[in-house]
Amino acid sequence: MSFRTVAPAYTTDFRISLEPLLIDSLPGNSRVFMLKSDTLEVFRLEFIFPFGLLHAPDTETGHFMPRLMALGTAERTAYEVAEAFESLGGFLDISMGIHRTTVTLHGLSRYFTAYLPLLADVLFQPVFPESEIDIQRSQALQNFQVECLKPAFQANKAFKKAIYGEKSLLGQTPEPENLLRVNRSSLQKFHAETFSASPFDICLSGCFTDHDLVVLKSFAEQNGSGVKPAEPVFPGKQPASDVRVETENAVQSSLIIGKRLFNRAHPDFFRFLVTNTLFGGYFGSRLMKNIREEKGLTYGISSSLVANGPDGVFSIRAELNKEKLNEALAAIEAEKETLRTVPVGAEELTTVKNYIKGNILSGTNTLFDIMDKHKALYYESLPADFYENMSTRVDAVTPEEVMNMTETRLKDFSTIIAG
Repeated sequence: MSFRTVAPAYTTDFRISLEPLLIDSLPGNSRVFMLKSDTLEVFRLEFIFPFGLLHAPDTETGHFMPRLMALGTAERTAYEVAEAFESLGGFLDISMGIHRTTVTLHGLSRYFTAYLPLLADVLFQPVFPESEIDIQRSQALQNFQVECLKPAFQANKAFKKAIYGEKSLLGQTPEPENLLRVNRSSLQKFHAETFSASPFDICLSGCFTDHDLVVLKSFAEQNGSGVKPAEPVFPGKQPASDVRVETENAVQSSLIIGKRLFNRAHPDFFRFLVTNTLFGGYFGSRLMKNIREEKGLTYGISSSLVANGPDGVFSIRAELNKEKLNEALAAIEAEKETLRTVPVGAEELTTVKNYIKGNILSGTNTLFDIMDKHKALYYESLPADFYENMSTRVDAVTPEEVMNMTETRLKDFSTIIAG
């Protein structure tokens, strides 16, 4: 019998118990982290290298190298590389972060070993053809010509410079004159100093056999030699600044208010997570209700804290009518002042906490999600119980702590306005 008028029972009190990893060692203190499932027919294979953008000689070379590695190797042309992966149902992505570079292959389990020669070719034998460099450079220049006219692009560019400083690679944006200097020899040199000279960790999740693992470890032993590169110097924090960038013929203004803050390992993280979600971190936030719904000053406004190496970046972002800019700035400040001085009500705080916990649970739906959680614990040096006790720590945040977080953390911002 169906009871359609009776809501199902639910609970907001839970603990996340991550499926434990299988861990094996590799040469050079590297490891293989594994999560196995016999019910899937696919796998995700990740090679995690201990270098990133901060190891690059310049922003442009760091930007181009991951894009060009699959566009011509010692064995295959760009077309042949793409065709080889597609014929096996595989998808390859190379992503360079600040400190680490991740090469990710999604593939069909039955072709596991067939992918590895292709991976070896792309990772360790790219030739960076001049013709492909020219194509990538031309595309980048065209994209720059279009994007530089947009206030959002100019605001992002100025914000990076404001929080990291113009001398750091993190504070720079690829420039047309520098794109012209990128050449085959600089890419080959950077590749030789990184991919060809570094060990790597492996994260393998999905369906794979014992034979697949033996072949994978042999692949790692043949290609994963080298010494972990020295940790680069992370840029120091910059003083707060106000920057106005004039963008010709712009109808809207792009606003970014923010600063360097902290990452998820910080003891204030959960208190700030609740505070930020309430302030501007979801669609029902104070900023959205006031500035979008009540005042109609923007289609969207949000605030976020993004972990970025040893710290994090907090920012408030919105696209606004130029004539309404001052009104929006005043409204943001008013919402911040209310959050600082008036305790949040129990119903609103409960809604925010339930939203956060729902996101936490939805982030553990798949085996790949669970592997991502393990990677975060390992590479971000998070406490072992970080995810297990998330719900409890979110629930423990009080209205007084929200007020304190607003008082101590939501201040000393850089303000960037482009448009």
